Amino acid sequence: MGPKEDIDEEESKDGPLVRDLGIIGLGPAGLTAALYASRAGLSVVELGLDYGGQMGLAMEIENYPGYEMISGVDLADKMRDQAEKFGTKTVYGEVSTVEKLEDGNFLIQSDMGEFRVKALILATGGRHRELNVPGEKEFVGKGVSYCATCDAAFFKEKTVIVVGSGDAAATGTLALSDVGAKMIYWISRSDYLKCERIYIERVKKRSNVAILYSKQITEIKGTNTVEEVSFNDGSLLKVDGIFAEIGAIPNIELAESLGCKIEDGLIKIDDDCRTNIAGVFSAGDVTSKIVNPLMRQITTSVGLGTIAALSAAEYIQGLKTKQY
Repeated sequence: MGPKEDIDEEESKDGPLVRDLGIIGLGPAGLTAALYASRAGLSVVELGLDYGGQMGLAMEIENYPGYEMISGVDLADKMRDQAEKFGTKTVYGEVSTVEKLEDGNFLIQSDMGEFRVKALILATGGRHRELNVPGEKEFVGKGVSYCATCDAAFFKEKTVIVVGSGDAAATGTLALSDVGAKMIYWISRSDYLKCERIYIERVKKRSNVAILYSKQITEIKGTNTVEEVSFNDGSLLKVDGIFAEIGAIPNIELAESLGCKIEDGLIKIDDDCRTNIAGVFSAGDVTSKIVNPLMRQITTSVGLGTIAALSAAEYIQGLKTKQY
């Protein structure tokens, strides 16, 4: 189903829309936080541009408790609908700035309007990591992609490369195989694969997949579209497409603008998901609680979203009783 338009222009035409809590991010951490905060009696606005976050890119999810299999978008729909049932307002748009005001409130500015909130949860997730090789930028959308599950259908009967060793690379490889790609070279830049073992066993049963270890792309070549890649060992390979599934870069820019402490490129939080800025909480893959890439799971983000929401509710209640 996916995103629904949901903004009441009448509510914000004379000034910022006022809510108790603002949540930035529409991935599992943000969606879960919205549910728990709304159930705690807070008025909540949740904003984001990438619906479902990294979860939303998954065609099949088999390790979320309660579902033998569900797509990322369907799971996001269920999370959003449940939060909206308790009053969450979902806004689909890009947040440009967040500012802490003199009275301690926060002003969120987005392309869908302004929002004034008492507390903030940053569940901003990450964006795709690039290969950073010659030819990559020139062929984005012309054979270079960062989401195999999104673009697999365009590569039926074509030869492609999937770069990466995690679950995203594994599921992307399987998706390309399912749509009938002629040949898929799954390339790990190290000498092992980091994904769940079950994916490796499934891939090994596919006749149109070959796993290559310890290879790195050094250049992408072509005319109008991708035609060939060069590797660090001097070898060449004729291909029609390249899928870079090598992880994500945390979206910490808004946190930095607020003065939040950053640790190893992640938003530093305590056990209650609090940052060093009063009223600012954070959850999900963007936080210092999930350092190991293998631990970046939907379930871990959901857990942190729960903690952040309950901590924010306690903070806001404290403001109301002046006891926080």
